[in-house]
Amino acid sequence: MTLKLKKITLKHVNSKYLSWLKDKEVFYYSDQSKIKQTIKKIKRYVRDRLDGNEKMYGIFYKKKHIGNIKLGPIDYINLSSEISYFIGEKNLWNKGLATKAISEVIKIAKKKGIKKLIAACQAPNLGSIKALKKNKFLKEGVLKKHQILGNKKKRTDVFIYGKIL
Repeated sequence: MTLKLKKITLKHVNSKYLSWLKDKEVFYYSDQSKIKQTIKKIKRYVRDRLDGNEKMYGIFYKKKHIGNIKLGPIDYINLSSEISYFIGEKNLWNKGLATKAISEVIKIAKKKGIKKLIAACQAPNLGSIKALKKNKFLKEGVLKKHQILGNKKKRTDVFIYGKIL
């Protein structure tokens, strides 16, 4: 599988990236679906993370940018971090690419001395749960009725998964 992670820069922020963030299906399980996105907002978001304690990587499959994965915020005191990710190219869903991207960001986290990773996902997000479990993340907690599902009024649980590195 020709999948690589590369640090996101402002040159990666383009109309394709914007189309992912505006796609209600891509971000159905995320609060991003409730935010009006623009190229300017995305550039500000990326710029703010270029030198901070959040590391953003583009997921590249066959040299094509297909999504992102973020490591952070990184807690350097407790050597822990969160991860979050998405595959923007819907035609590449269910092909194991998120699983592989998580595997790659685990390697990066280890090199940075991180000892614990966590990831949160809404209970109905079976694809994300599957990708985390394949990377040996374990469910550590449940936040009951914590988020609103998509643009509906229905509240859903959020699962917290963790992995000791």
